[in-house]
Amino acid sequence: MKLRTNHTPGCSGTLCQRTKKKKLKNGKIQEYPIVVGERDRNNIIHWFWHLSFKLKQTDGSFKSSTVSVRSEQVEAIQNFIINNIQLEAILSYLQSSK
Repeated sequence: MKLRTNHTPGCSGTLCQRTKKKKLKNGKIQEYPIVVGERDRNNIIHWFWHLSFKLKQTDGSFKSSTVSVRSEQVEAIQNFIINNIQLEAILSYLQSSK
């Protein structure tokens, strides 16, 4: 699931869900976070989350960046994005709630 606002400069970015796959010593591949049964797209704790955004550089180009988001922070970040809160405020929230 990706949640993003209109592409207004300086806005919120995109909240993305993902998983990680690791090869274990026994050769099997394990997907993290571990979920018993089927992974639910709407269950926040079934995913790792990150916020993707672009920052304008001094030369006018844009640099893509991502920041990890803990599962406890996801709902707040979703609300920030829906309400078109500026990226600086979102990043400040993520830093202060570690």
